[in-house]
Amino acid sequence: MELRHLRYFRAVGREQHFGRAAKILHVAQPALTRQIRHLEEELGVALFERKPRGVQLSAAGRMFLGESEAILAHVERSVEKARSYASGHFGTVRVGFSEIASGHREIPSKLLAFRLNEPNVTLELLPMSSQDQIEAVKDAEIDAAIVYDVHQDSAGTQLLQCKDVGDSDIVLALYKGHPLANAKQIRMKDLQGESFLWPFRKGAPSYSDTLMRACEAHGVIPNIIQETATHSILLSLVGVGMGIGFVEFSEHRCQSSSVVLRPVVDLNVSFKIRVFWRRSDESVALSRFLDAMALPSESSSAASPPASHQPAKAAARTVPAVPADQRLRASDRHAADR
Repeated sequence: MELRHLRYFRAVGREQHFGRAAKILHVAQPALTRQIRHLEEELGVALFERKPRGVQLSAAGRMFLGESEAILAHVERSVEKARSYASGHFGTVRVGFSEIASGHREIPSKLLAFRLNEPNVTLELLPMSSQDQIEAVKDAEIDAAIVYDVHQDSAGTQLLQCKDVGDSDIVLALYKGHPLANAKQIRMKDLQGESFLWPFRKGAPSYSDTLMRACEAHGVIPNIIQETATHSILLSLVGVGMGIGFVEFSEHRCQSSSVVLRPVVDLNVSFKIRVFWRRSDESVALSRFLDAMALPSESSSAASPPASHQPAKAAARTVPAVPADQRLRASDRHAADR
C-alpha cells in the first residue's frame, strides 16, 4: 500500500463517484478503478458498494476513510514542517541570556522582532552567566551565547565564531543628592576618595580588573566599601546613598527617581556585545536568528545616553577572535552577567 492508494481512495470516498474522482485526480477512470480494486484486495474488505450511478462507502469504507484522512493530513503537516525546518522558519533556537542582553538598548527589541517574524521558531532564552554560556555553546547545550567580547579568550576559536550585536559604554551611577550629580562634567580625578560599590571580583574578574586599571591609570585608588553581584543591586545601594559605582549605560536605568547616570569624560572604557555559536552548527533557524540579531534595530535611537557620551552603534559583522588582553574594554561585569 502506498500513499497514492490512500489519496485515490479519499477522492472516490469524498465524491462517491469514480468519474468525478478521476477528473479531480487527473487520472484515467479505468486506472483509478483498478487501483481501488487492488486496495480492497490488499485489505480483504469491500470499501464501496457499487450502485448503478456511482458508489457508496461500506461500513468498513467509512471507517477507513476517516483513518485515511487523518493519515494524509499528518503526512501533509510533516511535509510542511520539513520544508519549514529546511527554510529556517520552524524549529528551536536556545540562547543564553543575562543582564548583558536584557539591559541593552537594542537587543531586547531584536529578540522581540525575531519572535514576531518567526512565530513557528521556538526561541528559548535561558538565564545563565556569560562564562557558563560559552561552555554551554561548546557542549551543544545551547545554540548561541550573548556575552561581552572579553570572553573571546575562553571561547575556543576552533569551535566557535562570533558576531557583533551591540555595544555600550560605562557610566557612573550617583545618588541624586551627590555633589557630582549636577557637575558640568566629571573626570576621573574627581572620584578620588569616593566610596565605591564595586562588581564582585570573584564572579567577574576581567570586568573588575578592567575598571581597576582604568582608575589606576588616572591615579585613582577606589575606596571599595562593598562588592555587588549585579548592576541592579549596585544601583539599589547607590540609590540609598551608600556610594557610587560604574554601570553600563541603559535607558532603563535612567528611570530611577534616586539615581542619576553621568559620563566620566576620560574613563574611556567600553565593550562590545557579541553572539557566539558553534562553527559546526548548520541550523537554518539559528542562521536566521543570527541575521536578525545583526540587523539595525528600529528602537536603537529611542533613547540616548547622557550628553557628551554617545556610544557608537555596533557594526553588524563577523569578527575574528582577538585576545581580550589586547583591548581596553569592560568584560563580564558581575555574577549575574557571567
